This record gives sequence, structure tokens and C-alpha cells, in this order.
Amino acid sequence: MQLVREILGSADEPRYRGRRIEPLLVDWAEASKGRLRRTAEGGTDVAVVLERGSYLAEGAVLLDDGERIVVIRRVRERALVVRFDETAGAEALVCAAVLLGHALGNQHAPMEIDGMELRVPLTTSEEVARATVDRLGLSAVRIEVAEVALGARRPLAVGHAHDSHGGDRHG
Repeated sequence: MQLVREILGSADEPRYRGRRIEPLLVDWAEASKGRLRRTAEGGTDVAVVLERGSYLAEGAVLLDDGERIVVIRRVRERALVVRFDETAGAEALVCAAVLLGHALGNQHAPMEIDGMELRVPLTTSEEVARATVDRLGLSAVRIEVAEVALGARRPLAVGHAHDSHGGDRHG
């Protein structure tokens, strides 16, 4: 077993050129965990114990033996993908963004924004996820379910949290 206590860098750095890459597959929910035990695709048993706040982004190098590097690769997962129509005009786009943020935030749905796309992991059925967006009647968006690498660069944002006194804390 190889113990990892820190992220060494990113696989695209020049110092890692020419190294054989051994991928370690991680999904979006696991990427923020401080502790993880997994076998990389080449058979290396890896135990990850990182400081709080660390994030296993796509391309993060966990091990380097001079010949090969163990690198985080994001698993492609089913997600609701909402594409905003750039030709719809500012008012329609703002309206769509606010209504989607409210609807998904009330469901505490994790989400990711990538350019003109909003990606939400399917934590419920596809039908329920589509219905949530369809009910809003938005003309400035198209929706589909697709396999995407969620949280490749940073953690997904999560809808608002409720404190123990019933008030809202947005973030």
C-alpha cells in the first residue's frame, strides 16, 4: 500500500513529461474526501490521507517514482446538463439562471457551471430531474442527460444550507 499525504502537482507540469501514467479513478463526491483507499488502474494500492480542504482535481499527481505517476482521473457520470442559449438575450438568461438556482438550491442539488452549461449529478431519477427544469418553462435553456466528468477542476457548489434554527444560510 502506498500512503499519500499530499498532492505533488499536476500531470501537465513539465517535470512529469515522459512518465508512464497510472490513473486513479475518482468520482465527484469522493474528490473532496480527506481519506480514500483505492486501487489504481495499474494495480497500485493507494491510501489517500490529505489535509482538510484538499481537492483531488483531474490530473492531480499523488505518487511519483521517477518512471510512473499515479494521477487522478475523473469518472464520467450521468448528469443533467442544462445549456443556456446565448442568443436568448440577457433578461431571459438571468431569469433562467435565477429560477434554476432557486429550484436546484431548494433541493440542495450539487451543481457545476462550465461556460454556458449547468451540470447537476443525477442524485434522483432522470424523469424527476428533467421535470424540475421543465416545470420552470424556460425558453432560454435546453436540457439533456449526458455522461460528464463532474468536478474536474473544483468542487461542485451545493444549494443553500439550513441552520438548526430554520433560517437559511446561502453559499
